[in-house]
Amino acid sequence: MRKHWKSYSLIGVILLIIVSALLIYHAANKPAVTARREAVSLAEKYAHVTTVDDFYWFNRKHSYLTVAGQTKQHKAVFVIIAQKGGKITVLDQSAGISRNTALKRVWRTQAPKKVYNAALGLYHNKPVWEVSFADENGKLGYQTLAFKTGKSVKLIKNI
Repeated sequence: MRKHWKSYSLIGVILLIIVSALLIYHAANKPAVTARREAVSLAEKYAHVTTVDDFYWFNRKHSYLTVAGQTKQHKAVFVIIAQKGGKITVLDQSAGISRNTALKRVWRTQAPKKVYNAALGLYHNKPVWEVSFADENGKLGYQTLAFKTGKSVKLIKNI
């Protein structure tokens, strides 16, 4: 009887740990999930996006939520939504560089050890890609590239 009690206790502790981990994970991701849902809803309503391809959360001086998708007319667009105020900017994806092009430029110019994120947003009211990375020494860096030209707008290293 004692052996079964220990086995059941161990199973109970393991289940408690798993359930706790899942609850913590869910609570930690809730803001991102909610932000994505609201951004997609606004993109569908104001930019007539019917298919969502990607979602970016850009944080600089201001926060922007960006939805990449297709419109009813099968036009590829980026819908940039200011998190405060809700101002919406719609960009034709073909009017600038892609996320992959931005990443390739950062890999070529900065030779990072690791890239953490690439997000589209507005910087000084102009669309930019911001790529965060770890340099060869493990220090954090950010490179901001102009969406239209791909030129470097700002580079921050050794954080």
